[in-house]
Amino acid sequence: MKCYCKESQEDFIFCVENSEERYYKNIEDAWFQKDGNLYIKNYPSTINDKEILKVNFPKLGESMFKGNGDWKKALLIFASKCEESNIDWYITGSVSEAVMGVNIKPHDIDIVTHVNDFYRVKKIFKEYMIEPFVDNNGAWIVRYFGRLCIEGVQLDIVADDSRNKENYGYQNVGWNNYRLYIEPLETRYNIELERGRIDRSSLIKDFMNNL
Repeated sequence: MKCYCKESQEDFIFCVENSEERYYKNIEDAWFQKDGNLYIKNYPSTINDKEILKVNFPKLGESMFKGNGDWKKALLIFASKCEESNIDWYITGSVSEAVMGVNIKPHDIDIVTHVNDFYRVKKIFKEYMIEPFVDNNGAWIVRYFGRLCIEGVQLDIVADDSRNKENYGYQNVGWNNYRLYIEPLETRYNIELERGRIDRSSLIKDFMNNL
């Protein structure tokens, strides 16, 4: 597998070339699209940090798409750096139940930051930045999006006023000497059920029943 970036007059393009078929789903789940013998993802050529991304994506992309990273190590690194810099952040997605002890292995980590801290996260984690941190200006379900790769694990970083702690019902829990804000298990159960993920929703339900 080869990961690289290229530019046209209008686009900055992330490319994955010569991937084995067993990694196709991981690449597609990261919203890359098949284009001949490549998987690609386009951003406008006007994005910031192109020189950093040209270095980081080839260096980190392969390990991210192969999915062999350690989500616990990645989360510990993220939590430590955020605590040092007083970043306000929260967990959504499958890591919410994983930190509670549900027997699953998340393939990525979904992080929400307070809107005021979104670009501070970019600054702190530049060595891990694998896609740009952008303002979608209302064109997507959340306003801000960026992507990191830490310890071979994909971290999707989003921010939106509707997801700030004061506007969303996170649960405060303890994990490895950190206080984390996560989506409640009941919320995660309903989300997975709506998505038709029966095995995942059953694991969450069984865990809640045994609390």
